[in-house]
Amino acid sequence: MAAAATSCFVLVLALCLLVSMALMAGHYYGRAELVAGPGCSRLLRANPLLVQDITVRTAEEEEGSGANGLVLYGLAEIPGLDDVPAVWSEARRVVLPANSHKEWVYFLNEGSQIEVNYSVEPVTGLTNPLRITIAQVAGKEGFTQWSEEPSVNGTGAVKQIIDSSDDYYVTVSNLRDQDTTATLDFRISSVLYNTSGAEYACSPSPGSSGCTYTLPILGENVAVLSSGLKEGVKVELSYGPRWIIYFVGSAILAVALLLLYEVLSVLLGFCCAVVADQRTTTTASLLESKEEEEGGSRGSSFESVSSHDGEAGDEEEGRRLCVVCCDARRDCFFMPCGHSATCHACGTKIVEGDASCCPFCRRKLKKVRRIFCV
Repeated sequence: MAAAATSCFVLVLALCLLVSMALMAGHYYGRAELVAGPGCSRLLRANPLLVQDITVRTAEEEEGSGANGLVLYGLAEIPGLDDVPAVWSEARRVVLPANSHKEWVYFLNEGSQIEVNYSVEPVTGLTNPLRITIAQVAGKEGFTQWSEEPSVNGTGAVKQIIDSSDDYYVTVSNLRDQDTTATLDFRISSVLYNTSGAEYACSPSPGSSGCTYTLPILGENVAVLSSGLKEGVKVELSYGPRWIIYFVGSAILAVALLLLYEVLSVLLGFCCAVVADQRTTTTASLLESKEEEEGGSRGSSFESVSSHDGEAGDEEEGRRLCVVCCDARRDCFFMPCGHSATCHACGTKIVEGDASCCPFCRRKLKKVRRIFCV
């Protein structure tokens, strides 16, 4: 029994550890690459019970990230958004080949605004050569959406107010069969987080180990990744798991499952013992009734039958007596094996003794329970 319980505990503990390590090695607590565009102010939140630190590194090919103003801030609570947004402009001249598109990505918080003023050079035979879209999607799904947007021509402006914090793509697409040239003027009003109360600030430099903000295990600590108003920089974001919490949690889960296994084993053993005793009592009663009927029908040999019945009754009665004192009836059963072999007094002495083993199967005993007949 002890060997089986130990094997079960080791198996459950190994399973819990494997599940925990699979979660820690997953996407959320692994590494992620992102682009910190101009005017970026991204809130990084993580559960401090499961995450120990947040690390930001610049890509190896990036240079001058310090000049870009990339900074990782650590704060004890979620900061508020500044009332005065940061405003900057970007002028671009774009030459789009036939059936192509170009996009720029910006991370903008709620309340920001993008305005794109455009001037499209006329193309022979084409009245609506371009489509300009500001959307939260990119790739093939975004391309389908861009093709459904109304086309633009000449001069004009496209404006959008941001209602949720996310990555936004400013896309210019040319769905015609001729090349098109356009002049674009981006005016972006970005709402940034107020990091004046930050308790940690670090600017990662190329080729270094990056900046790591360690989260205290208690409190609602967050990090803010912000950048300057120049071109974006590629960064690598990673979360370090708090290993002790995973190991302790796995051990607690394994112990709870082991205790549940023990409780179920005890309950099942008790039920099996009660059912077995009831079956034995019912069988004995049926045999006694059958013998009495057979004895009453043979009146010519009453003495011999009576003698035979007496011997059978004595033998059956002996089977119900305690195997230790051979005096009292068997009125208890042992746990966990479920055998009924002794009276309650003798069974108690066996369980409390040094060598507490079942007289039938020699299994190690834990408890003795009395059987009450109603």
